[in-house]
Amino acid sequence: MPVQRLTTAALSGGVFQNLLLLETVTALLEARGFTVLTHSRVPCNDGGISLGQAVIAAARDATRR
Repeated sequence: MPVQRLTTAALSGGVFQNLLLLETVTALLEARGFTVLTHSRVPCNDGGISLGQAVIAAARDATRR
């Protein structure tokens, strides 16, 4: 079985509200050739989870009509 190398890392969760940590980890990963994905429109903390829950609830409600 061939070995697959990961090339993308998604940084998420409330810990990445810490700008120093986010910038440091991003720089380290990019230096090793990773593409780094971060939040830009939705908060990386519980606000993002709440938004996701609201979207699912709205979709379920729409299918019941």
